[in-house]
Amino acid sequence: MRNFRDEAIDDFCLAGINRASCSREGDQITSPDHAYTFAYGAVFSHQVEREPLTNQLIANVTFSNYPCTGDRQPRCDETFDFRFPGLRFDAAHQIFFARVGRNEWIPVAECRPNLPYSGYALASGAKIFLLKRSGRVTAVLSASSRPRDGARWVQNDNNLSLQNLLTGYFAVFCP
Repeated sequence: MRNFRDEAIDDFCLAGINRASCSREGDQITSPDHAYTFAYGAVFSHQVEREPLTNQLIANVTFSNYPCTGDRQPRCDETFDFRFPGLRFDAAHQIFFARVGRNEWIPVAECRPNLPYSGYALASGAKIFLLKRSGRVTAVLSASSRPRDGARWVQNDNNLSLQNLLTGYFAVFCP
């Protein structure tokens, strides 16, 4: 059962994401997929990739309990995929675009050819927010036509840590 504090933190974080990305120059897409993982775990690895059958952008995220491991509890990793529907994929240039306004499309992710493997990377105006509430994870893709500073992947838990307070503060007051 959710309490008032959890709802207030959710509202604060989502307001920050909205303020940072949902102006006339940006958009946000919430993944319909949710994951349930370690309440006190952390993101161990992440990447974006293209689902070859549907041409959808997928955030592949691995969560780990490594911050809480010890003699009695071994390390355990869990990997989840979060889809972001509604993006347009340009197969010729290997770029995903998000729609902003009526007919404006901005790049969200593009293929970076690296030998021997190529992979997708988020564009300079895109960020993925991983909102974790008592182990339930929601992924939000935020896209802007303006380049953004800072990390492209932001994890926010429902605890009142300094990291989460600063994440919320800078998302709200420094778009």
